[in-house]
Formats: sequence, C-alpha cells, structure tokens
Amino acid sequence: MIKVHLPCFEVVSEARDYLRAAQLIEQHAYNGNTDLFWPAAMNAGFASELYLKSFLVEPNPKASDGVLKGPRNHDLFALYKAIPVELAEQLRQISALLSPGFPLEDRIQACSNLFLGTRYTYEADKIQMFRTEVFELAPHLDLILTRMTQANNA
Repeated sequence: MIKVHLPCFEVVSEARDYLRAAQLIEQHAYNGNTDLFWPAAMNAGFASELYLKSFLVEPNPKASDGVLKGPRNHDLFALYKAIPVELAEQLRQISALLSPGFPLEDRIQACSNLFLGTRYTYEADKIQMFRTEVFELAPHLDLILTRMTQANNA
C-alpha cells in the first residue's frame, strides 16, 4: 500500500465546521433569503482555504500544534500551488476517481479569491457576482480528504 501524507486533522475539522455553516446558510438562501448567498459563499471559500492549508501544516516540534508551511494568505490557487507535487498529484487522482470530469484546478482558480471577495460586500474590489458552482469546491475537497484518510487507515 502506498503511504499518503495525512492532512492536519485539526485544520480539516475546522474546515468541516465552515463547510457545514456554508451549507446551512446556503439552504436558507435557496429558501428565499437570497442575501445569504454572500455569507454562504464566504464560508465555502474559507472552508476550501482550510482544506488546502491542511496539507501545508507541519508538526511543531516545540509545541503540540502545527506550523503552516506555505503562503499566509487567502489565495486558494497560491495555496494549491504550494502543496508538494506528490500530494497535489494525489489530490488530482482522487478527484478524478471520485468525480470524473470535475475541473479541480479550474475550480480552485475560479474560487481563488472567494473568501476575500465576498467578505466585505461594500468594498470596491468585492466580487460582483458568482455562480453557484462555488458551493461545489469545498464539499469536493472534503470528499478527497476523506478518501485519502480512509486509504491510509485501511
């Protein structure tokens, strides 16, 4: 069996909290509270960010927590590009296995500034509009990380 790098559990757990919040808010938005699409998108973007950062956290030998090894920003594509090549390849392979045709890299790039662009809707450089596909990336990343964890624990 191939040993895979496990993402940082604490970061994945936090990402799942934001994903669940995004999904709950998204449900309310579809029920007629359309102003809630923005906070739902922001939470989905932040969940995606945390899923990607989970691959960049390394144990801190001087403490019980981890240290982020990679960009310290909210740019999803920069975070994705900072993931070691072998791990990024595993992400792509598992993505293709779970959802053939899912445009993983394109979706990461399209959602790259989702958290910042939806966080303060009154700012001039905010995202003007988004498509509902933004709500697909975080759940897809969750499925990938779940599969990677299951494969390693089998």
